[in-house]
Amino acid sequence: MTDTLPKIRRKIVGKRTFYYGSFPASSAKELTFVPVLEKSIKTPLVEETTDGYQRPGSMPRMSKFKQFLKDNPDSMVPPVILSARGKWIFSPSTLDPDLGTLHLQGRAAIIDGQHRLGGYVAFNEETSSEVSVDFVAIDNLTLDEEEHEFYIINNSQVGVPKSLGTFLAADNPLLKSKINADYVVIAWSLNTDQSSPFFGRITRTKLGPEHLFALHSIATQLEKMFSHGVLVDLDRDTKLSIALKYWNIIQDSHPDQFGDLNKLGTPGEGRKGFEYKLLELTGFIAWSLIGNMILGTAFNADQVMNWDEVQDQIEYLSTKIDWAKHGKYKNATGLVGGPQIKLDMEKHLQLR
Repeated sequence: MTDTLPKIRRKIVGKRTFYYGSFPASSAKELTFVPVLEKSIKTPLVEETTDGYQRPGSMPRMSKFKQFLKDNPDSMVPPVILSARGKWIFSPSTLDPDLGTLHLQGRAAIIDGQHRLGGYVAFNEETSSEVSVDFVAIDNLTLDEEEHEFYIINNSQVGVPKSLGTFLAADNPLLKSKINADYVVIAWSLNTDQSSPFFGRITRTKLGPEHLFALHSIATQLEKMFSHGVLVDLDRDTKLSIALKYWNIIQDSHPDQFGDLNKLGTPGEGRKGFEYKLLELTGFIAWSLIGNMILGTAFNADQVMNWDEVQDQIEYLSTKIDWAKHGKYKNATGLVGGPQIKLDMEKHLQLR
């Protein structure tokens, strides 16, 4: 590893210390890493998933920047933003206390600029030409502060998926979310709990061919489902248990509709090949909204859920609602279609 970086300028702003400098693109891999939620399929950078919070890098975006460097050798490129994590130690010069050398004792985390930095590395490896990478490194951020910087930088631009922003804000005291943190955690648990019908089907980054839903969409609907007066103050684990059982009953009552899951990841089919609307966001919205009524009325004074009553109502609705994509609700989609189907569900239950 490169031991030192000379010609560094230090600047203190409030309680934070920033280091301004540059390093050769050929040293980027040994000097930096990307804290990611999940590994990229292909990347020229070092990635670590421990305490990761960023989406995987996009090789096409890095390649596009590599081409930019080829076509624009005289262009000025904004610096990448790094978190030194206390591993880059500054030694001032004898002439100026704010000019000096950084002594490197580990990799810095890339907060902003992973695609630019990936492009620099790809350019260097392809052309064997050395180019200089400008950086701003922030010293001694906590992980929460680092995530906060990432969130603020990227939400001032176009870039971070809404679901990733929602996920980061759930457990970071420095970030504010419009969605209650409990529902973000519950939504993600529906993706990670192997008993869930949506195991592996919810994403907090990019919607891939194996996914059904984005995390923020599910968290938003769960908040509505548990907004009933007898449910809203239940603890997080109880709400998760209820959500899992509720959706397992829905799955058991709709075997044909859930058969659409087999199309995910199948070439030529995927979500576009679905025969039913139940596993579209439309269906999740409708069942969440009617779930408020079904679960709220089945929760008795002893705070016990009458699951027989819940199952009876779900099974009854399974015989009344036409989920076919080209059926009655062909043109009912998303935030408009879901509530429309919920109203019909409500009518059926009231007229039993």
